[in-house]
Amino acid sequence: MNIYLITEEDSSFCIRAKTMADAIKVCESSYIDDVMEDNKNTTQEEYERGYYHTEILQSCTLVGELRN
Repeated sequence: MNIYLITEEDSSFCIRAKTMADAIKVCESSYIDDVMEDNKNTTQEEYERGYYHTEILQSCTLVGELRN
């Protein structure tokens, strides 16, 4: 397992995941779940996914391997 530092808009946090793609997928899914819950409109999901990658997600950086 690895630790990744995710930066979204004005916040940063760490995610434990096997790969960088997995870490981003967790964050993307969380964002989409929140937006879809607020909007109740599933037809917007692909738009929101693209919006997350272009406007919300700023960076994903490998911090290091989790050793414990």
